Amino acid sequence: MQTTHDVEPIKYEPIPTPDIRKVSAGAPFAWLKQGAKDFAAAPALSIAYGLIFALIGLGISYASISQPQLTLTFWTGFLLVGPFLAVGLYKIAQLKEQGEEISLGKVFSALAENKTQIAIFTAMMMLIMLAWIRFSTLMVALFFGQLSPGFEAFANALNSADGWTFLGVLFASGGIFAFIVFAASALTMPIIIDKKAEMIPALITSFKAVFEQPGVMLVWAALIAGLTFLGMATMFIGLAFIFPLLGYATWHSYRDLIK
Repeated sequence: MQTTHDVEPIKYEPIPTPDIRKVSAGAPFAWLKQGAKDFAAAPALSIAYGLIFALIGLGISYASISQPQLTLTFWTGFLLVGPFLAVGLYKIAQLKEQGEEISLGKVFSALAENKTQIAIFTAMMMLIMLAWIRFSTLMVALFFGQLSPGFEAFANALNSADGWTFLGVLFASGGIFAFIVFAASALTMPIIIDKKAEMIPALITSFKAVFEQPGVMLVWAALIAGLTFLGMATMFIGLAFIFPLLGYATWHSYRDLIK
């Protein structure tokens, strides 16, 4: 008769993930330079892609112009799903790298070939986005005593120490959500598109790259955030150029970081 002492313990094998390459401190600027070359190789398709992103952002801002807390919340949430929206740009960069003809059909094929992995990753990003929307809305309601305080209430909050504290906590909380999303999405989708790993190993690899080289990756995150806000500040016109540039540069960050 077998006793509990005779039962073999379950052994869990670590999930195999691609190796991370060490890069220089100036690598993010090189990624942008390479991204600019990809943009120049397919300018019409790139601008068309960027215009879609810019028009969605403009629509979000216009729809919530009288409720600034919703503008902040929805724009943040929209940016969280940016890596999914940039899937086509990763494919364009890959086609250029391989010397193949760049066409809309091949771009859409990237979605079809990886639809399951992309769907899982997008669902995860959407859950994080919904969590942020719920959290930020709750914070606004607790501070102002209502769900839709309006622009005037936000402006008045700047005249008090409590208001500044609230806004500081709100932005700090958004920063935490943004960092989690950045770490999760920095390399995940390019790895999937290049068929180097499925979603879970790709996700783990993305986190590893961020935590193994925090200095480089924080510079990259700051460049993404800065350029995105610059695009927003130009009435979203700049995003038509900046979004595809960042998409291509993200592909080159993947090629540089993964052995």
